[in-house]
Amino acid sequence: MANAAYSNQVAQGISQLAQVKAALEEASEIFGRKDEAGRTPIVVVPKRQNRIRWGLIIFGLFIVGGGVFVGGTAGNAGLASLAAFFGVLFILFGLLRALYIQVPEGVNALLARGGKHIGTVGAGLHFVPPWVVVSHLVTRREVPYDAPVKEAPTKDNVRAAVDTSITFMVTDPYRFVYGISATGFDQVFQAACQDALRSMVRLVTSDQVNDLARQETAGLRESLSADVEQYGVTITKINITDARPPADFLQSQEARQLAVLQRAEQAEKQALAQRRQADQEALARQQVVARVEREREELQVQVQQAEARRRIAELDAEAEAVRLLRVEEGLRKNPLAAQRELQLAQFEVARALASNSRAVLQVGGADDLVRAFVMREVLHDAAQAPVGGATADGNGKVVDQGGPEPVERRPAAR
Repeated sequence: MANAAYSNQVAQGISQLAQVKAALEEASEIFGRKDEAGRTPIVVVPKRQNRIRWGLIIFGLFIVGGGVFVGGTAGNAGLASLAAFFGVLFILFGLLRALYIQVPEGVNALLARGGKHIGTVGAGLHFVPPWVVVSHLVTRREVPYDAPVKEAPTKDNVRAAVDTSITFMVTDPYRFVYGISATGFDQVFQAACQDALRSMVRLVTSDQVNDLARQETAGLRESLSADVEQYGVTITKINITDARPPADFLQSQEARQLAVLQRAEQAEKQALAQRRQADQEALARQQVVARVEREREELQVQVQQAEARRRIAELDAEAEAVRLLRVEEGLRKNPLAAQRELQLAQFEVARALASNSRAVLQVGGADDLVRAFVMREVLHDAAQAPVGGATADGNGKVVDQGGPEPVERRPAAR
Protein backbone atom coordinates (compact mmCIF):
# COMPACT_ATOMS: atom_id res chain seq x y z
CA MET A 1 0.00 0.00 0.00
CA ALA A 2 2.76 2.43 0.92
CA ASN A 3 4.73 1.73 -2.27
CA ALA A 4 1.61 2.16 -4.43
CA ALA A 5 0.79 5.45 -2.72
CA TYR A 6 4.36 6.64 -3.15
CA SER A 7 4.35 5.80 -6.88
CA ASN A 8 1.08 7.67 -7.28
CA GLN A 9 2.50 10.68 -5.47
CA VAL A 10 5.59 10.70 -7.66
CA ALA A 11 3.47 10.51 -10.81
CA GLN A 12 1.36 13.44 -9.57
CA GLY A 13 4.39 15.48 -8.47
CA ILE A 14 3.52 15.19 -4.76
CA SER A 15 6.26 15.62 -2.14
CA GLN A 16 8.73 12.77 -1.79
CA LEU A 17 10.61 14.20 1.20
CA ALA A 18 9.29 14.51 4.72
CA GLN A 19 10.04 16.41 7.91
CA VAL A 20 8.88 14.38 10.90
CA LYS A 21 8.31 15.41 14.51
CA ALA A 22 9.28 12.67 16.98
CA ALA A 23 11.16 11.97 20.17
CA LEU A 24 14.93 12.19 20.05
CA GLU A 25 15.23 8.52 20.98
CA GLU A 26 13.07 7.47 18.01
CA ALA A 27 15.10 9.39 15.41
CA SER A 28 17.32 6.46 14.45
CA GLU A 29 14.33 4.26 13.62
CA ILE A 30 12.53 7.02 11.72
CA PHE A 31 15.47 7.75 9.43
CA GLY A 32 15.70 4.05 8.54
CA ARG A 33 12.25 3.74 6.90
CA LYS A 34 9.70 5.66 4.89
CA ASP A 35 6.53 7.02 6.37
CA GLU A 36 3.01 5.78 5.64
CA ALA A 37 2.78 7.95 2.53
CA GLY A 38 6.00 6.51 1.14
CA ARG A 39 8.01 9.65 1.74
CA THR A 40 11.63 9.67 2.87
CA PRO A 41 12.22 11.46 6.20
CA ILE A 42 15.31 13.63 5.98
CA VAL A 43 14.62 15.98 8.90
CA VAL A 44 13.36 15.07 12.38
CA VAL A 45 12.21 17.78 14.78
CA PRO A 46 12.53 16.45 18.36
CA LYS A 47 9.49 16.84 20.52
CA ARG A 48 9.63 18.99 23.69
CA GLN A 49 12.79 17.83 25.32
CA ASN A 50 13.04 17.14 29.05
CA ARG A 51 16.29 15.35 29.46
CA ILE A 52 16.05 15.17 33.34
CA ARG A 53 15.20 11.66 34.48
CA TRP A 54 12.50 12.53 37.00
CA GLY A 55 11.92 8.91 37.75
CA LEU A 56 15.44 8.48 39.06
CA ILE A 57 15.23 11.69 41.07
CA ILE A 58 11.90 10.72 42.65
CA PHE A 59 13.19 7.23 43.38
CA GLY A 60 16.32 8.74 44.98
CA LEU A 61 14.23 11.08 47.12
CA PHE A 62 12.05 8.16 48.17
CA ILE A 63 15.12 6.18 49.22
CA VAL A 64 16.52 9.11 51.19
CA GLY A 65 13.22 9.85 52.91
CA GLY A 66 12.53 6.20 53.66
CA GLY A 67 16.04 5.60 55.00
CA VAL A 68 15.91 8.63 57.28
CA PHE A 69 12.47 7.67 58.54
CA VAL A 70 13.38 4.04 59.20
CA GLY A 71 16.79 4.90 60.65
CA GLY A 72 15.33 7.56 62.95
CA THR A 73 12.54 5.30 64.11
CA ALA A 74 14.85 2.37 64.73
CA GLY A 75 17.64 4.56 66.04
CA ASN A 76 19.96 3.15 63.35
CA ALA A 77 22.11 5.98 62.00
CA GLY A 78 24.05 3.65 59.64
CA LEU A 79 20.91 2.61 57.79
CA ALA A 80 19.87 6.22 57.46
CA SER A 81 23.30 7.15 56.07
CA LEU A 82 23.28 4.26 53.58
CA ALA A 83 19.80 5.13 52.37
CA ALA A 84 20.80 8.78 52.02
CA PHE A 85 23.89 7.79 49.96
CA PHE A 86 21.98 5.66 47.48
CA GLY A 87 19.16 8.18 47.27
CA VAL A 88 21.55 11.00 46.42
CA LEU A 89 23.25 8.73 43.88
CA PHE A 90 19.97 8.12 42.05
CA ILE A 91 19.21 11.83 42.12
CA LEU A 92 22.61 12.60 40.57
CA PHE A 93 22.01 10.00 37.83
CA GLY A 94 18.69 11.62 37.07
CA LEU A 95 20.30 15.05 36.81
CA LEU A 96 23.38 13.81 34.91
CA ARG A 97 21.21 12.49 32.05
CA ALA A 98 20.26 16.09 31.31
CA LEU A 99 23.91 16.98 30.65
CA TYR A 100 24.47 14.89 27.47
CA ILE A 101 22.68 13.81 24.29
CA GLN A 102 23.05 10.76 22.02
CA VAL A 103 22.96 11.60 18.29
CA PRO A 104 22.14 8.57 16.07
CA GLU A 105 24.58 7.28 13.47
CA GLY A 106 24.40 9.03 10.09
CA VAL A 107 22.67 12.10 11.49
CA ASN A 108 23.68 15.70 12.18
CA ALA A 109 22.09 17.53 15.13
CA LEU A 110 21.43 21.28 15.16
CA LEU A 111 21.68 22.82 18.66
CA ALA A 112 19.77 25.86 19.82
CA ARG A 113 19.57 27.95 22.96
CA GLY A 114 16.59 30.12 23.52
CA GLY A 115 15.44 29.42 19.94
CA LYS A 116 18.74 30.57 18.42
CA HIS A 117 21.04 28.22 16.53
CA ILE A 118 24.39 27.82 18.25
CA GLY A 119 26.04 24.91 16.41
CA THR A 120 25.93 21.52 14.74
CA VAL A 121 27.19 18.21 16.09
CA GLY A 122 27.57 14.83 14.44
CA ALA A 123 26.72 11.32 15.54
CA GLY A 124 27.77 10.16 19.00
CA LEU A 125 27.53 11.12 22.68
CA HIS A 126 27.85 14.87 23.35
CA PHE A 127 27.92 16.91 26.61
CA VAL A 128 25.22 19.54 26.37
CA PRO A 129 23.95 21.80 29.17
CA PRO A 130 20.30 21.38 30.05
CA TRP A 131 19.42 24.80 28.65
CA VAL A 132 20.71 23.77 25.18
CA VAL A 133 18.30 21.72 23.08
CA VAL A 134 18.43 19.82 19.78
CA SER A 135 16.32 21.81 17.34
CA HIS A 136 16.63 19.52 14.26
CA LEU A 137 18.14 16.21 13.24
CA VAL A 138 19.20 16.04 9.56
CA THR A 139 20.25 12.84 7.81
CA ARG A 140 23.73 12.56 6.33
CA ARG A 141 22.85 9.55 4.20
CA GLU A 142 22.36 9.60 0.46
CA VAL A 143 18.73 10.30 -0.31
CA PRO A 144 17.14 8.73 -3.45
CA TYR A 145 14.84 10.98 -5.42
CA ASP A 146 12.71 10.15 -8.47
CA ALA A 147 12.14 12.85 -11.07
CA PRO A 148 9.71 11.64 -13.74
CA VAL A 149 8.94 13.94 -16.65
CA LYS A 150 5.80 13.47 -18.70
CA GLU A 151 5.17 14.81 -22.21
CA ALA A 152 8.51 16.54 -22.62
CA PRO A 153 8.67 17.89 -26.21
CA THR A 154 11.57 16.79 -28.39
CA LYS A 155 13.25 18.77 -31.16
CA ASP A 156 10.68 17.48 -33.66
CA ASN A 157 7.85 18.21 -31.18
CA VAL A 158 7.12 14.64 -30.09
CA ARG A 159 6.00 14.24 -26.47
CA ALA A 160 8.39 11.92 -24.64
CA ALA A 161 8.49 10.51 -21.11
CA VAL A 162 11.71 10.36 -19.10
CA ASP A 163 12.22 8.64 -15.73
CA THR A 164 15.22 9.80 -13.73
CA SER A 165 16.67 8.62 -10.43
CA ILE A 166 18.71 11.21 -8.52
CA THR A 167 20.76 10.74 -5.37
CA PHE A 168 21.74 13.69 -3.17
CA MET A 169 23.18 14.45 0.26
CA VAL A 170 22.58 17.28 2.72
CA THR A 171 26.10 18.57 3.32
CA ASP A 172 25.14 21.77 5.18
CA PRO A 173 22.28 21.04 7.61
CA TYR A 174 21.98 24.64 8.81
CA ARG A 175 21.43 26.09 5.32
CA PHE A 176 19.09 23.26 4.45
CA VAL A 177 16.89 23.59 7.55
CA TYR A 178 16.83 27.35 7.96
CA GLY A 179 17.21 28.17 4.27
CA ILE A 180 14.42 26.13 2.69
CA SER A 181 13.17 23.15 4.81
CA ALA A 182 12.43 19.66 3.55
CA THR A 183 9.03 20.42 2.02
CA GLY A 184 10.23 23.57 0.29
CA PHE A 185 13.30 21.82 -1.07
CA ASP A 186 11.14 19.03 -2.48
CA GLN A 187 9.09 21.50 -4.49
CA VAL A 188 12.09 23.51 -5.68
CA PHE A 189 14.09 20.43 -6.58
CA GLN A 190 11.20 18.86 -8.47
CA ALA A 191 10.80 22.03 -10.54
CA ALA A 192 14.54 22.23 -11.22
CA CYS A 193 14.59 18.59 -12.35
CA GLN A 194 11.63 19.17 -14.65
CA ASP A 195 13.27 22.19 -16.27
CA ALA A 196 16.66 20.51 -16.69
CA LEU A 197 15.23 17.29 -18.11
CA ARG A 198 12.87 19.09 -20.49
CA SER A 199 15.77 21.19 -21.74
CA MET A 200 17.79 18.02 -22.34
CA VAL A 201 14.91 16.30 -24.18
CA ARG A 202 14.43 19.43 -26.28
CA LEU A 203 17.91 18.93 -27.74
CA VAL A 204 17.20 15.49 -29.23
CA THR A 205 14.83 14.14 -31.86
CA SER A 206 12.22 11.45 -31.36
CA ASP A 207 14.55 8.85 -32.86
CA GLN A 208 17.17 9.68 -30.21
CA VAL A 209 14.90 9.58 -27.15
CA ASN A 210 15.66 5.94 -26.38
CA ASP A 211 19.38 6.77 -26.37
CA LEU A 212 18.95 9.15 -23.42
CA ALA A 213 19.00 6.19 -21.02
CA ARG A 214 22.60 5.53 -22.09
CA GLN A 215 23.64 9.16 -22.31
CA GLU A 216 26.28 10.73 -20.06
CA THR A 217 24.58 12.79 -17.31
CA ALA A 218 27.54 14.84 -16.10
CA GLY A 219 26.15 18.01 -17.68
CA LEU A 220 22.74 17.44 -16.11
CA ARG A 221 24.32 16.86 -12.70
CA GLU A 222 26.32 20.08 -12.94
CA SER A 223 23.21 22.02 -13.90
CA LEU A 224 21.15 20.68 -11.00
CA SER A 225 24.03 21.05 -8.54
CA ALA A 226 24.24 24.74 -9.36
CA ASP A 227 20.52 25.08 -8.53
CA VAL A 228 20.60 23.30 -5.15
CA GLU A 229 24.06 24.19 -3.88
CA GLN A 230 22.71 27.28 -2.14
CA TYR A 231 20.55 25.02 0.04
CA GLY A 232 23.48 22.96 1.31
CA VAL A 233 22.69 19.98 -0.94
CA THR A 234 25.15 18.08 -3.14
CA ILE A 235 23.98 15.81 -5.95
CA THR A 236 26.03 12.62 -6.04
CA LYS A 237 24.49 10.64 -8.89
CA ILE A 238 21.94 10.95 -11.71
CA ASN A 239 20.67 7.97 -13.67
CA ILE A 240 18.13 8.15 -16.49
CA THR A 241 16.30 4.86 -15.98
CA ASP A 242 13.90 5.10 -18.91
CA ALA A 243 13.22 7.36 -21.87
CA ARG A 244 10.53 6.60 -24.42
CA PRO A 245 8.20 8.32 -26.88
CA PRO A 246 4.42 7.92 -26.49
CA ALA A 247 2.88 4.52 -27.20
CA ASP A 248 0.90 5.74 -30.21
CA PHE A 249 4.05 7.30 -31.64
CA LEU A 250 5.91 4.02 -31.17
CA GLN A 251 3.15 2.18 -33.00
CA SER A 252 3.19 4.66 -35.87
CA GLN A 253 6.98 4.57 -35.89
CA GLU A 254 6.94 0.78 -36.06
CA ALA A 255 4.47 1.00 -38.94
CA ARG A 256 6.73 3.48 -40.72
CA GLN A 257 9.77 1.31 -40.11
CA LEU A 258 7.88 -1.72 -41.43
CA ALA A 259 6.87 0.25 -44.52
CA VAL A 260 10.46 1.39 -45.00
CA LEU A 261 11.69 -2.18 -44.68
CA GLN A 262 9.10 -3.38 -47.16
CA ARG A 263 10.03 -0.63 -49.62
CA ALA A 264 13.70 -1.44 -49.17
CA GLU A 265 13.01 -5.14 -49.76
CA GLN A 266 10.95 -4.33 -52.86
CA ALA A 267 13.67 -2.01 -54.13
CA GLU A 268 16.26 -4.72 -53.53
CA LYS A 269 14.17 -7.23 -55.47
CA GLN A 270 13.75 -4.78 -58.33
CA ALA A 271 17.46 -4.01 -58.34
CA LEU A 272 18.21 -7.75 -58.37
CA ALA A 273 15.81 -8.29 -61.28
CA GLN A 274 17.35 -5.36 -63.15
CA ARG A 275 20.84 -6.72 -62.55
CA ARG A 276 19.72 -10.17 -63.72
CA GLN A 277 18.15 -8.66 -66.85
CA ALA A 278 21.23 -6.55 -67.47
CA ASP A 279 23.42 -9.64 -67.09
CA GLN A 280 21.25 -11.56 -69.53
CA GLU A 281 21.34 -8.69 -72.02
CA ALA A 282 25.10 -8.40 -71.62
CA LEU A 283 25.45 -12.17 -72.17
CA ALA A 284 23.24 -11.96 -75.27
CA ARG A 285 25.31 -9.07 -76.58
CA GLN A 286 28.49 -11.02 -75.93
CA GLN A 287 27.05 -14.01 -77.80
CA VAL A 288 26.04 -11.80 -80.73
CA VAL A 289 29.45 -10.16 -80.78
CA ALA A 290 31.13 -13.58 -80.64
CA ARG A 291 28.94 -14.87 -83.50
CA VAL A 292 29.60 -11.78 -85.59
CA GLU A 293 33.30 -12.06 -84.87
CA ARG A 294 33.25 -15.74 -85.83
CA GLU A 295 31.37 -15.01 -89.06
CA ARG A 296 33.74 -12.18 -89.82
CA GLU A 297 36.71 -14.48 -89.35
CA GLU A 298 35.07 -17.12 -91.59
CA LEU A 299 34.37 -14.46 -94.20
CA GLN A 300 37.97 -13.32 -94.02
CA VAL A 301 39.11 -16.93 -94.56
CA GLN A 302 36.77 -17.26 -97.55
CA VAL A 303 38.02 -13.97 -98.96
CA GLN A 304 41.60 -15.12 -98.49
CA GLN A 305 40.82 -18.46 -100.17
CA ALA A 306 39.07 -16.71 -103.07
CA GLU A 307 42.00 -14.35 -103.36
CA ALA A 308 44.38 -17.34 -103.40
CA ARG A 309 42.31 -19.09 -106.08
CA ARG A 310 42.18 -15.91 -108.09
CA ARG A 311 45.92 -15.54 -107.78
CA ILE A 312 46.45 -19.18 -108.83
CA ALA A 313 44.15 -18.68 -111.81
CA GLU A 314 46.08 -15.57 -112.77
CA LEU A 315 49.36 -17.48 -112.50
CA ASP A 316 47.92 -20.38 -114.56
CA ALA A 317 46.65 -17.96 -117.18
CA GLU A 318 50.00 -16.24 -117.32
CA ALA A 319 51.74 -19.63 -117.67
CA GLU A 320 49.31 -20.68 -120.44
CA ALA A 321 49.83 -17.41 -122.20
CA VAL A 322 53.57 -17.90 -122.05
CA ARG A 323 53.19 -21.47 -123.33
CA LEU A 324 50.96 -20.42 -126.20
CA LEU A 325 53.32 -17.63 -127.02
CA ARG A 326 56.18 -20.09 -127.22
CA VAL A 327 54.10 -22.48 -129.37
CA GLU A 328 53.17 -19.68 -131.70
CA GLU A 329 56.76 -18.60 -131.90
CA GLY A 330 57.82 -22.18 -132.60
CA LEU A 331 55.24 -22.49 -135.39
CA ARG A 332 56.52 -19.34 -137.00
CA LYS A 333 60.09 -20.49 -136.80
CA ASN A 334 59.59 -24.17 -137.83
CA PRO A 335 56.32 -25.02 -139.67
CA LEU A 336 57.44 -28.58 -140.44
CA ALA A 337 57.96 -29.33 -136.80
CA ALA A 338 54.47 -28.09 -136.10
CA GLN A 339 53.04 -30.32 -138.83
CA ARG A 340 54.95 -33.30 -137.46
CA GLU A 341 53.63 -32.51 -134.03
CA LEU A 342 50.10 -32.54 -135.38
CA GLN A 343 50.67 -35.86 -137.12
CA LEU A 344 52.06 -37.36 -133.93
CA ALA A 345 48.95 -36.26 -132.10
CA GLN A 346 46.74 -37.84 -134.77
CA PHE A 347 48.65 -41.10 -134.61
CA GLU A 348 48.34 -41.20 -130.83
CA VAL A 349 44.60 -40.82 -131.16
CA ALA A 350 44.45 -43.49 -133.86
CA ARG A 351 46.54 -45.88 -131.81
CA ALA A 352 44.31 -45.36 -128.81
CA LEU A 353 41.24 -46.17 -130.87
CA ALA A 354 42.89 -49.18 -132.49
CA SER A 355 43.84 -50.71 -129.15
CA ASN A 356 40.25 -50.31 -127.88
CA SER A 357 38.08 -52.97 -129.53
CA ARG A 358 34.96 -51.47 -128.02
CA ALA A 359 35.33 -48.09 -129.65
CA VAL A 360 32.23 -47.21 -131.68
CA LEU A 361 32.05 -44.68 -134.48
CA GLN A 362 28.70 -43.13 -135.16
CA VAL A 363 27.95 -43.34 -138.93
CA GLY A 364 24.99 -42.58 -141.10
CA GLY A 365 24.20 -45.28 -143.77
CA ALA A 366 25.78 -48.51 -145.07
CA ASP A 367 28.53 -46.65 -146.86
CA ASP A 368 29.51 -45.04 -143.64
CA LEU A 369 29.62 -48.43 -141.94
CA VAL A 370 31.97 -49.83 -144.64
CA ARG A 371 34.05 -46.70 -144.47
CA ALA A 372 34.30 -47.05 -140.71
CA PHE A 373 35.61 -50.61 -140.90
CA VAL A 374 38.08 -49.60 -143.63
CA MET A 375 39.17 -46.62 -141.52
CA ARG A 376 39.72 -48.90 -138.55
CA GLU A 377 42.01 -51.15 -140.52
CA VAL A 378 43.86 -48.22 -142.03
CA LEU A 379 44.34 -46.69 -138.64
CA HIS A 380 45.58 -49.97 -137.25
CA ASP A 381 48.10 -50.32 -140.12
CA ALA A 382 49.10 -46.71 -139.79
CA ALA A 383 49.79 -47.20 -136.15
CA GLN A 384 52.23 -49.98 -137.05
CA ALA A 385 53.93 -48.16 -139.99
CA PRO A 386 56.57 -45.41 -139.72
CA VAL A 387 55.52 -41.89 -140.55
CA GLY A 388 58.00 -39.43 -141.89
CA GLY A 389 61.22 -40.12 -140.03
CA ALA A 390 59.41 -41.91 -137.16
CA THR A 391 59.30 -45.63 -136.56
CA ALA A 392 57.34 -47.72 -134.15
CA ASP A 393 59.05 -49.87 -131.57
CA GLY A 394 57.86 -53.23 -130.42
CA ASN A 395 55.23 -51.68 -128.07
CA GLY A 396 53.74 -49.57 -130.88
CA LYS A 397 55.29 -46.34 -129.61
CA VAL A 398 56.49 -43.93 -132.34
CA VAL A 399 60.19 -43.28 -132.30
CA ASP A 400 61.47 -40.17 -134.02
CA GLN A 401 64.22 -40.89 -136.59
CA GLY A 402 65.19 -37.36 -137.35
CA GLY A 403 63.80 -34.05 -138.47
CA PRO A 404 63.16 -30.98 -136.53
CA GLU A 405 62.64 -31.27 -132.78
CA PRO A 406 58.98 -31.40 -131.94
CA VAL A 407 57.43 -28.72 -129.83
CA GLU A 408 56.43 -29.88 -126.38
CA ARG A 409 52.68 -30.25 -125.94
CA ARG A 410 51.15 -29.16 -122.71
CA PRO A 411 47.59 -29.49 -121.64
CA ALA A 412 45.68 -26.29 -121.68
CA ALA A 413 44.97 -24.69 -118.37
CA ARG A 414 41.44 -24.95 -117.19
